[in-house]
Amino acid sequence: MKAEGDRQAILMRLSKSDRRKLRSLLLGLAGLAVFFAAGCSLMLEPIEHRFLFRPWNADSAQLASVAALNNGIEEVRIKTPDGVTLHGWLKHPETARVGGRFPLVIVFGGVRRETSWMIDRADHPADWGWLFINYRGFGLSEGEPSERVILSDTRLIFDYAAARPDVDVTNIVVLGRSLGSYFTVALANNRNLRGAILATPFDSFTALGAERYPWLPVGFILNGRYDAATLAPKIKIPALFVLAERDEVTPVENGLALAHAWGGPQRVVTLAGARHYGIERRDEFWNAIGDFLREVESSPQPLNGYVMDGASRPHN
Repeated sequence: MKAEGDRQAILMRLSKSDRRKLRSLLLGLAGLAVFFAAGCSLMLEPIEHRFLFRPWNADSAQLASVAALNNGIEEVRIKTPDGVTLHGWLKHPETARVGGRFPLVIVFGGVRRETSWMIDRADHPADWGWLFINYRGFGLSEGEPSERVILSDTRLIFDYAAARPDVDVTNIVVLGRSLGSYFTVALANNRNLRGAILATPFDSFTALGAERYPWLPVGFILNGRYDAATLAPKIKIPALFVLAERDEVTPVENGLALAHAWGGPQRVVTLAGARHYGIERRDEFWNAIGDFLREVESSPQPLNGYVMDGASRPHN
């Protein structure tokens, strides 16, 4: 209170002209801060491809051979509004009914690696299909990735899937791995998903960065980008959180923070002894996903009324 009184006394001693100058200066500084923050965001976008996503070079011939007439895998290409072609595959369910609609999992991967290598493991439950569309610059997808374009692309991918005559639009679940967990959360905030599977997720880049680089103004530089925790409370669909106990990239604590923030029912599964990389080679990973999909599909209320047996708030 005394400090506020001192400020008021100083202002009263200033002439009207000086007060106007001071007000203009403060407004200018505030505007400069906003401009600088926005500028940081714009400057980050061109380097995301090289320093964040870092896609490995793909074997084009191998990727072109993934889909075949006799293996139930369909090659998919989606054209974006800015003329880029996204590439991937739809793995049809083993028990698909002719003329029927099947439930679908859409997969968003992490950094560096395209997603075709997971297709063989994605086979349970047998009545679910799996859609793998690589980010821009990954696999055979064109363009360069950034947060802005991928947020738009994920909505386009969902809309493509929902418009297919063989997909049950009321039964679409999205699986996001690592960085893909953020894009899954963002999509759940914009589209009606049946559920979300968040594998090795994080709450926000700001939180991850602050832990690793406490001397940097990470929050100011990122300016709200890659922030799943802010979106999570508004999302009411069921979620499965799969965490790696010894995760050195997106630590368990950050995954639990996102689970705590989640607005809907959720379950947390921690893979004992697992590190960030290689969890897709574990049977426990796919078993947890299969159990979640069966429970979601059997729920009588597909969207916001879902109740998961044994669901609870996550424990630290």
